[in-house]
Amino acid sequence: MRYLKIILFLFISVGSVTSGAQENHINAHNKKAGKLYRSAEHAFVQGEYKAAEEILKKAVAKDPEFVEAWLLLGDAFSQAGNVSDAIQSYKQAMKIDSTRFPYAYYIVGNLEFKSGNYQSALDSYKSFIGSKGLTENKITEAVNRIKQAETALHISRNPLSVDPVNLVGVNSAADEYVNFVDEEITHLYLTKKEPNNAYATDGNPFKENFYTAFLQAEKWDSLSRFLLPVKEEYNIGGMSFSIDRKHIYFTGCSWPGSFGSCDLYHMNKTGSEWGNARNLRSPVNTSAWDSQPFLSSDGKTLFFASRRNGGLGGSDIWMSLKQADNSWGTPVNLGDSINTSGNEMAPYIHADTKTLYFSSDTHAGLGGYDLFMSKKDENGKWSRAKNLGSPVNTNQNEINIFISIDATRAWISSDREGGKGGYDIYELKTVAAIQPEPVIYVKGKVIDHTNKKPLQALVELTNISKQETVVTVTSDPVDGSFFIPVYPGVNYAFHITKSGYLFYSEHMNLKDSLSYQPVSKRFELTPIQQGNSFVLNNIFFDFDSYTLKPSSHSELEMLVKLLKSNPGIRIRINGHTDNVGNDKYNTELSEKRAEAVYDFLIDHQVDAGRLEYKGYGTTQPVETNDTPEGRAANRRTEIEIL
Repeated sequence: MRYLKIILFLFISVGSVTSGAQENHINAHNKKAGKLYRSAEHAFVQGEYKAAEEILKKAVAKDPEFVEAWLLLGDAFSQAGNVSDAIQSYKQAMKIDSTRFPYAYYIVGNLEFKSGNYQSALDSYKSFIGSKGLTENKITEAVNRIKQAETALHISRNPLSVDPVNLVGVNSAADEYVNFVDEEITHLYLTKKEPNNAYATDGNPFKENFYTAFLQAEKWDSLSRFLLPVKEEYNIGGMSFSIDRKHIYFTGCSWPGSFGSCDLYHMNKTGSEWGNARNLRSPVNTSAWDSQPFLSSDGKTLFFASRRNGGLGGSDIWMSLKQADNSWGTPVNLGDSINTSGNEMAPYIHADTKTLYFSSDTHAGLGGYDLFMSKKDENGKWSRAKNLGSPVNTNQNEINIFISIDATRAWISSDREGGKGGYDIYELKTVAAIQPEPVIYVKGKVIDHTNKKPLQALVELTNISKQETVVTVTSDPVDGSFFIPVYPGVNYAFHITKSGYLFYSEHMNLKDSLSYQPVSKRFELTPIQQGNSFVLNNIFFDFDSYTLKPSSHSELEMLVKLLKSNPGIRIRINGHTDNVGNDKYNTELSEKRAEAVYDFLIDHQVDAGRLEYKGYGTTQPVETNDTPEGRAANRRTEIEIL
């Protein structure tokens, strides 16, 4: 999408300010220089900056002490984008007479800041604030600019140990913006701003198209168009994926039936086919500009940028929560820890669901748009925006960022010097100061154990301590595939369920360690048939105890649901132990633990006539008892279909 550029306030007409009470009076010591100045002034007002520049060069050559001519020459250079010469011209005027027009100090400070010369900018702002006759507003402006320059100076003098590298095989003279990188860091999705072939009919000189780059031999290459079922003439951009790449959220501008200039849209993927685009409608979309959506990895929160009423000014970051009926709730402004009176854009929430990144042209930074981060605490409060520092940010514009699921690598979009042209994508290795929490994942395919055919099943991740579901997804009905994130610092129960099948159960302990590795495999569900069995991997007892811990309840409730949904089956609860302790002790302990599960089912209105339980002690190991991992596998509660 189109990103706003920072607008530098420039002093436009020196002559009208310096003329004073006598309309035609200027402080030229040379009549020819004065005539040249008047001629240059006319050219400047007409927008002929190059012509004004050439005339003024002649004027100051004839009268080197001509303050007004040096000031107007600075204006001409500024308007033409020649910042370096503009600074020198203004400084020359101030060197001759610093009291004639002290506001030039402020202008020079702005230009020095824009150029990344933060110490010089700071000196100029301080000189300006030391001038006489300043209004209260001008003093306030200068104080704010001094604070910004001091912050920028601190950031620039304390760079991070990162090295943003231009993606040579991806970037071009066009604008490129990063959208998404997959969990294995092999596919990079991006937006490229290209000439519009339909310019003659729709009036848009450029069109944004989506592309995919592939990592080959450690280089991003093989750029190919990423096509969606959207009419070619429709204007789209601001694309993002859900973490499983089964959903796309993007921006459509000036579409038929839209709510405002730009709206948010959604597409679902089944198998390899994308469905039709769906407008997210009210209350997400409004008559204002709504753009740049990004979905949290748990699928529960949608972040986006908007200029709707109720914000703090300009473009703000908003979020909407998914409701029980899968609709999106009324958006909430993220508040003044993140939003300002200026523009905040391109929200990106990392897979950890806690660390938000965005760009801003108003939070203190290095100039233009900088990238910032904010962390959400346990109460849902966002921390004060933190600048990502140098060299992630520069005195140019850094407008969006994406960070790998393992938090080790990042990609940013920037128009910094040295690029291929316009906005380019840069890759860097992250450091602790800007990292989110690393996240692992479980991905795979759900299939029938008997015939190996793909299954559409419910996949859930449950926080065992809180006994609440963290993520819920459905495997693809065509190929059985799914992908879910698993967050650090928590004990999880992982389940796959489908009607007519025994459920799959796994325990994932990420509370004390991040040694748990991503899981990628096929998950086979066993049909509910006599003789089939499965292990309850999220049943917990204290050491030497047969009292069920509360953390076992979510899994046992799933067992209750299974039995009530299939009233024709009977089961036996089989208890097993490792070989620690004598045989008699282990047999008794395993039977009492099986009985505890039996009692839970009875308490939850399961008919006792459908239940049996038995303790096998150490007699049926599934792994060796010579390792901690093997003994843990042997300590199990198993459900057998009778």
